[in-house]
Amino acid sequence: MNKIAILSLLFIMLLPVSIMKAQNCDIMYFCVRYDPDTGEIDCSDRFTVGNITVVVLLATPVYFEKVFIQLDKFNPRVNDFEYYKDYEFDVEPDMDYIYFNDINFADLGMYRVFLLDPFKETITSALVEIVSE
Repeated sequence: MNKIAILSLLFIMLLPVSIMKAQNCDIMYFCVRYDPDTGEIDCSDRFTVGNITVVVLLATPVYFEKVFIQLDKFNPRVNDFEYYKDYEFDVEPDMDYIYFNDINFADLGMYRVFLLDPFKETITSALVEIVSE
């Protein structure tokens, strides 16, 4: 009986290790700013009006030399997101961890933020909320 209990416990403990995988999808998140020495500072999905940093961690290198960060703002009157603004950035094709400083969110609201390739196809996206102080 003790052998079965021990084997069961060992199996349960090792099961999570056997199903853990490395990152296999693209992730976008936000922070107040990025510091080259310490990394992201104050990550969140809720900020006040002003500039924030968009951070992207890709499963594979970006491949392109030019990308766009596009902001779509939620319009409650039509219950949909509408184009707000975009920013163009030069990147290195082998980059898989990229931060985009000084993305300006001048108005309160909910935003859908996209990382787009040069053909304006979505690489990854995320939501961020801009609130008053």
